[in-house]
Amino acid sequence: MQKCGVSGLLEAFSSTGMTEMRAVLDSVCNGVMVVNSHGIITFLNTAAETFSGLKAENVIGQMIDDVIPNTGLIRVMETGLAEINQRQNIGKCEILTNRTPIIKDGIIMGAVAIFQDITEFNEVVTQLEDIKRLKSTLESILESLHEGIVVVDKSGNITMMNKAYGEFLDLDTKAVVGKHVADVIPNTRMHLVAQEGKAEVTDLQKIQANTCVVSRIPIIKDGEIIGAVGNVVFRDVKDLKSLARRINKLESELEYYKEELFKAYGGKYTFDSIVGNSDTMKCLRDVAAKAAKGMSTVLILGETGTGKELFAHAVHNASRRRQGPFIKINCAALPENLLEAELFGYEEGAFTGARKGGKPGKFELANGGTIFLDEIGEMPLAMQVKLLRVLQERELERLGGTKSTKLDIRVIAATNRDLENMIEQKQFRQDLYYRLNIFTLNIPPLRERTEDIPLLCQMLFEKINSQVEHWVEGISPEALALLMQYNWPGNVRELENVLERTINLMDDEIIIAPEHLPPMLKKVTGIQAETGGGEPPHDLADIKDDAEKQAILRALAAAGGNKSKAARILGIHRSGFYQKMQKYNLINNI
Repeated sequence: MQKCGVSGLLEAFSSTGMTEMRAVLDSVCNGVMVVNSHGIITFLNTAAETFSGLKAENVIGQMIDDVIPNTGLIRVMETGLAEINQRQNIGKCEILTNRTPIIKDGIIMGAVAIFQDITEFNEVVTQLEDIKRLKSTLESILESLHEGIVVVDKSGNITMMNKAYGEFLDLDTKAVVGKHVADVIPNTRMHLVAQEGKAEVTDLQKIQANTCVVSRIPIIKDGEIIGAVGNVVFRDVKDLKSLARRINKLESELEYYKEELFKAYGGKYTFDSIVGNSDTMKCLRDVAAKAAKGMSTVLILGETGTGKELFAHAVHNASRRRQGPFIKINCAALPENLLEAELFGYEEGAFTGARKGGKPGKFELANGGTIFLDEIGEMPLAMQVKLLRVLQERELERLGGTKSTKLDIRVIAATNRDLENMIEQKQFRQDLYYRLNIFTLNIPPLRERTEDIPLLCQMLFEKINSQVEHWVEGISPEALALLMQYNWPGNVRELENVLERTINLMDDEIIIAPEHLPPMLKKVTGIQAETGGGEPPHDLADIKDDAEKQAILRALAAAGGNKSKAARILGIHRSGFYQKMQKYNLINNI
């Protein structure tokens, strides 16, 4: 048939005329290329010019293989066999071509190639394959869902129902496709949503014996409603109630753990916890409140027992970081070889005995909140260098690690040491001091604000009464006068210790009188008890303990709060000094 067609084509060239035939071939969408028996191009129609990017006037008379390699036309003439539906690239186009020898009177006169550009067709095929794969994926997803899914067209006829919905209704999902949704699902409104285009979310629907929670959403394409999709959110309201109970339980547990976390890592005190109506304390609270509003580092200076930690808590709780952690560390309580690991953490295998998986340091735990570096003046010089880098770069590396961790923290430091004097003695780095000394709070000693003692006593009575069996109502004016005349080297903490000891030794009295107070207060003021012989001695062990405790407080005051120096003053080892501080509940109160 094809040979006859080609022969007829050649005859048409001779009978109809070359001009008319060229017009016919130039009008067809397929490309037509003709070569003679020598492989020389004799004809190229307009479509062939478009597909190949060649001009007929430039290629007619040239050898086909010189113009378009691998056309197969030479091979077709050699074999005399047609090649049908062959793919070939010409230029940027991919074509589908039929190559046929031209035979007349049993002699091969040449060959003709008729071809069609299939580039766009291939793109469409690829897109259809992608759509087919996507459709298959979506169907697999819908089939794997636990929730029942049904899809209807605009008329309300079911186009798809997943396995979960079919099992719920005890139906064959393939058998219901094409049926009206109202004939398959009881009490449905899917067909109405498909018509009206109004979504119905978490609606109640009675299906068989269950009261279900369902949603019905219209499907809109190019602004036109083409159907609706519905899903069974809960097969029974009981499931919803069960989920609600579980969520409520989880919320309660979350709140509990938040509270516990806040207790463990949050600030305990606020500015309301700082007692004092003296002008000095009022001014200090105002300054601290302003410091809390910013993000700058705060340095708190003051003698032992003045309440530096109290101010650190208050600054944190008045800041924007109050919901974050408040992590504190005593720089003097840890040996130098443990301080770096405690501050910056360590990786697994960083040293012998390192915890498996490593451990975050205090700085990492404080991320998003505040870190309080108490007794910063006791930090060794080697650690001061590393601390300075962390403060400058706002990032750290764990001990034995290679990865840096970004930090978002506020630093509050405190000391009872004279840092400027320490800088002169090369005991504290000047650059670290400048980094810390951005916002300074100088807390006055109790002897400089004795007018606050009555208010402090009232606050301390409430605290001590809740801890001991004996209850005290107040203090007599004479006893209060003794308290206000004393020098208080241990400041507020010493006042609390004196009141707690006094209350514990009282019998049935509810008002503290001068005779109830320790002898040291009366010796300092030159006042003796009415008995003339001073206060009657108590148990010998109590007298010894009290004397030892007061000796520790005086040594600390003389040493400016430096525990190592205080231990040397008393002539005992530092470890023994710490044990005695723990015995008298002074380790966390100084």
